[in-house]
Amino acid sequence: MSEYFIAVPKFLNLEQRLSKFPPNFKFSKDFCYYYIAEIIRESMKKHTSQNTKIESVINQFIPRSSVIMQSISRQSKRHIDYLYEDFFGEGRLLHRKNYGPGECYSYRLPEYFWGDGELEIIKISEHTLVKNIKKKKKPTIHNTVKKRFNFVCGYFSPKAFEIDDQEALKDLYTEYKVSGNYKQYLSNVLKVVDFKNSHFPFYHRPNTDGRLHTAITSFPKICRKYLKYGNEPLAEVDLSASIPFFLSYILNLTIKESQPYNILHNQIYNKNILSLYMLVKSSVSLSSKEVEDFKALVLNDTIYDNFMDKFLNAPNFEFYFESKFGNVFDGDVSDLRKYSKSRFLSMLFAKNNQFQWEQETLYEQFPTIHEFIKVFKQLKLKNTKSTDRHKRLSYLLFQLESHFMLNIVAREINNKFKRKIPLFSLHDCIITKKSDIDIISEQVHDIFIREIGYAPNLKMKVWE
Repeated sequence: MSEYFIAVPKFLNLEQRLSKFPPNFKFSKDFCYYYIAEIIRESMKKHTSQNTKIESVINQFIPRSSVIMQSISRQSKRHIDYLYEDFFGEGRLLHRKNYGPGECYSYRLPEYFWGDGELEIIKISEHTLVKNIKKKKKPTIHNTVKKRFNFVCGYFSPKAFEIDDQEALKDLYTEYKVSGNYKQYLSNVLKVVDFKNSHFPFYHRPNTDGRLHTAITSFPKICRKYLKYGNEPLAEVDLSASIPFFLSYILNLTIKESQPYNILHNQIYNKNILSLYMLVKSSVSLSSKEVEDFKALVLNDTIYDNFMDKFLNAPNFEFYFESKFGNVFDGDVSDLRKYSKSRFLSMLFAKNNQFQWEQETLYEQFPTIHEFIKVFKQLKLKNTKSTDRHKRLSYLLFQLESHFMLNIVAREINNKFKRKIPLFSLHDCIITKKSDIDIISEQVHDIFIREIGYAPNLKMKVWE
């Protein structure tokens, strides 16, 4: 059966227009819904303002190519003209901006039809229309994924996945009413729609973060509990403090291996970053005690706790905490730990002239590690803009994470269980069915012990 799902405002009442002013040609209601849904989708993409309120997001004219629309439906022009027609007592269902040189007509849905902004998912099922849409909307699969991680793609089976999209959209709308961020709401709704359409793209950028980006990694966190695979909830094995863990790994290699290049050249995709690491290694003398102490904090899962009191007493703590969480600090230790984690990671990945208090705190306890990080982010290297130098530390750590979680852990589990256990990656997590989570956790632990001699803290969580 041909079907395709789209999102439109709940307040949109196309049926009323059709009953009052029936079209005098062979009319496709499905095409009209699709056309409106595409304007809504492009509104989210085109919106670049810092203002994320609904009025800012929806009041944009979206260019629409007549050639593309003709390839979807031969009668597209007549349908669009019908939606634009200013019927007495009904008005226009679309506003139009006339084209200029080199420009298409642009359209937007009048603010009235957005109502309070709540969206719903509807199904269109005209066979030829759905066939033409799917032909135009094939998901992107990067060549590097096909070459290196093609084994991951096979687990994204449309028949195996189930999603309760109605409950997911309810939660997203409730979240929007609290945050007021309509752009984020619209973006998340469209991710749910894409998942329901089995639109599964795969992105991998080896020269930057090296992470695999999929429909799972982009899926709204608040909606994960509504996903099932083979009639089961999904569950995750998460590397606790993964970024500090891989930082401790690279620091440990630096002090213990005479030739770390021989190990790292197979683990880091971007060879410029590897060359940078070798330069930093030769210019900074790390303290073995510092590295061991830092590693111990990571393996005990107390690295963020270690800095909590210092960050609590930082200048403007109250302002930054409220900016982060939207409420004042009430003494909740778990909130303070989240804040400490946020500031620590932000410091690692920011420019050296930012997060000065956090840098001083790190320097007090780990001066040579602080120097290693600082030099890594400021050292000049060919083909790197001065404004982008600080990003290289994040690239290094994310690429190590990707190597171990995808190329080693996920690949080995895939080969061992021969696709009998579903497997998905979410950066520092491995995702599987609830019934398989204990097996996967054991595998992840054992593989890290074998590969580097110790394992990160692993936390299991069921998506329900």
